[in-house]
Amino acid sequence: MRLRSPSFLPPTAVLELTYMCNHHCIFCSCPWEADRGFEKMEEMSTEQWQSVLEDLCELGVSSFAFTGGEALLREDCIALLDFASKLTALKTETVNGKLVQERKTPELYLLTNGSTLTDEILDFLAAKDIKLSISLPGLYTFEKHTGFDHADNVLQWFGKAKERDISTTVNSTVTALNINELPKTLSAAFLAGAGQLLMNRFLPGGRGLLYEDELVLNLEQVRGMLSTADDILVRANRTGHLGTEIPLCLLDGLELKKLQVGTRCSAARGFFVVGPSGYVRVCNHSEHRLNHITDWKNLKTNPYWKTFSMKKYLPASCRSCSRMTDCDGGCREAANVKLGSVDSPDPLLT
Repeated sequence: MRLRSPSFLPPTAVLELTYMCNHHCIFCSCPWEADRGFEKMEEMSTEQWQSVLEDLCELGVSSFAFTGGEALLREDCIALLDFASKLTALKTETVNGKLVQERKTPELYLLTNGSTLTDEILDFLAAKDIKLSISLPGLYTFEKHTGFDHADNVLQWFGKAKERDISTTVNSTVTALNINELPKTLSAAFLAGAGQLLMNRFLPGGRGLLYEDELVLNLEQVRGMLSTADDILVRANRTGHLGTEIPLCLLDGLELKKLQVGTRCSAARGFFVVGPSGYVRVCNHSEHRLNHITDWKNLKTNPYWKTFSMKKYLPASCRSCSRMTDCDGGCREAANVKLGSVDSPDPLLT
């Protein structure tokens, strides 16, 4: 019998519960923080989010990342995580070379800036086996990047989470302002107890468009960022990955042992986003609202969704490259935000 996935939706959904945030990060790429016409529509209710979670589990979505804004600012965030932890998702995966389909509890992640974490929340995450990711955009430049001076607070939560055996990730966005302290930032996080790294290069978008000139990394800085992070990961015996793809040609000459770097776009293929008002976007950097999640079936014929799901976005300058089957030319949404088209070159290459 041939196994089929219950739907064409990717296995991971990023759930942006709210527009609200108590930080004012200058690198923030949330599209509603840019003055470009992205309206903050009414957020979905608790009941609507519960219905979405139930439906997505039945459609084969088996991993949920709860974020925002700042997800914990929604009073029902923990209740929604608890609700999700009691569901089962129909998951199709390869085991020992064979496709296996079974119902499993979905993998759950909470992404937060850490400012409203409590011991009680950590106890809940531990009990429900929910993975925790906390943002740490620098140590000495933390206040410059976020508007608040509590890097030490973030570090203490890594330690307390480790005591509870919670799987943790330090989420660090690298900018031209904090790249020089990257070794100290990552080392401090791992010494405090962080389990792995999710690193992002600064990408123009959201509020970050206002600060682009002082935050954007050049090509050599990006290569240096990768080498530095890999060196720290080796020393700390940790693993990590780069959250946004980069052009494969920029990796030439780099020997990375612990840092995984993607060169293919996963938007609308590996993951998708459900925004606070319920509208789907191909990824969290995208400024384009597509169908409402309750109208998910029509995503399959949505031109913008198809551009990503069928990978019809390779830049003209990359189409003759012999390695084009292993590379999408960098971040397609960063190219779109900066240059106005998904088939524009990655900003790093301009």
